[in-house]
Amino acid sequence: MVELPRQLLWDHKEAPEDLLWRLQRIADFFPQFGTDYETVLELYRHRDQLRLDEPTRAVIEEYHHAWARKKSGNAEADG
Repeated sequence: MVELPRQLLWDHKEAPEDLLWRLQRIADFFPQFGTDYETVLELYRHRDQLRLDEPTRAVIEEYHHAWARKKSGNAEADG
Protein backbone atom coordinates (compact mmCIF):
# COMPACT_ATOMS: atom_id res chain seq x y z
CA MET A 1 0.00 0.00 0.00
CA VAL A 2 1.25 3.47 -0.85
CA GLU A 3 2.11 5.37 2.31
CA LEU A 4 0.70 8.85 2.66
CA PRO A 5 2.77 11.52 4.41
CA ARG A 6 1.10 12.94 7.54
CA GLN A 7 1.26 16.41 5.98
CA LEU A 8 -1.31 15.29 3.40
CA LEU A 9 -3.81 14.07 6.00
CA TRP A 10 -4.99 17.40 7.39
CA ASP A 11 -8.64 16.34 6.99
CA HIS A 12 -8.35 12.67 8.07
CA LYS A 13 -7.06 10.90 11.17
CA GLU A 14 -5.92 8.00 9.03
CA ALA A 15 -5.55 7.66 5.29
CA PRO A 16 -8.38 5.78 3.58
CA GLU A 17 -7.43 2.32 2.30
CA ASP A 18 -8.52 3.26 -1.23
CA LEU A 19 -5.38 3.28 -3.39
CA LEU A 20 -6.79 5.76 -5.91
CA TRP A 21 -7.69 8.19 -3.12
CA ARG A 22 -4.15 7.98 -1.78
CA LEU A 23 -2.63 8.43 -5.22
CA GLN A 24 -4.87 11.38 -6.02
CA ARG A 25 -3.90 13.12 -2.78
CA ILE A 26 -0.21 12.58 -3.55
CA ALA A 27 -0.66 13.66 -7.19
CA ASP A 28 -2.27 16.89 -6.03
CA PHE A 29 1.05 17.77 -4.36
CA PHE A 30 3.50 16.04 -6.71
CA PRO A 31 6.51 16.41 -6.79
CA GLN A 32 6.67 17.88 -3.28
CA PHE A 33 5.61 14.41 -2.10
CA GLY A 34 5.63 10.96 -3.63
CA THR A 35 8.86 10.86 -5.61
CA ASP A 36 10.06 7.51 -4.21
CA TYR A 37 10.19 4.60 -6.64
CA GLU A 38 7.12 2.70 -5.45
CA THR A 39 4.86 5.76 -5.37
CA VAL A 40 6.01 7.00 -8.79
CA LEU A 41 5.40 3.53 -10.20
CA GLU A 42 1.82 3.49 -8.86
CA LEU A 43 1.15 7.06 -10.00
CA TYR A 44 2.39 6.12 -13.46
CA ARG A 45 0.36 2.90 -13.60
CA HIS A 46 -2.83 4.71 -12.56
CA ARG A 47 -2.25 8.04 -14.33
CA ASP A 48 -5.27 7.59 -16.61
CA GLN A 49 -7.53 7.07 -13.59
CA LEU A 50 -6.32 10.18 -11.74
CA ARG A 51 -7.30 13.81 -12.26
CA LEU A 52 -3.98 15.20 -13.49
CA ASP A 53 -3.24 18.42 -15.27
CA GLU A 54 -0.81 18.10 -18.18
CA PRO A 55 2.24 19.51 -16.33
CA THR A 56 1.76 17.07 -13.43
CA ARG A 57 1.24 14.15 -15.83
CA ALA A 58 4.45 15.09 -17.66
CA VAL A 59 6.44 15.32 -14.41
CA ILE A 60 5.14 11.92 -13.23
CA GLU A 61 6.10 10.40 -16.58
CA GLU A 62 9.56 11.97 -16.39
CA TYR A 63 10.10 10.68 -12.85
CA HIS A 64 8.97 7.23 -13.99
CA HIS A 65 11.46 7.24 -16.87
CA ALA A 66 14.24 8.52 -14.58
CA TRP A 67 13.56 5.74 -12.06
CA ALA A 68 13.50 3.17 -14.87
CA ARG A 69 16.89 4.39 -16.11
CA LYS A 70 18.29 4.32 -12.58
CA LYS A 71 16.93 0.84 -11.85
CA SER A 72 18.22 -0.58 -15.13
CA GLY A 73 21.56 1.17 -14.81
CA ASN A 74 21.09 2.36 -18.38
CA ALA A 75 21.01 6.11 -19.00
CA GLU A 76 19.34 5.49 -22.38
CA ALA A 77 16.42 3.35 -21.16
CA ASP A 78 12.94 4.73 -21.66
CA GLY A 79 11.25 2.69 -18.91
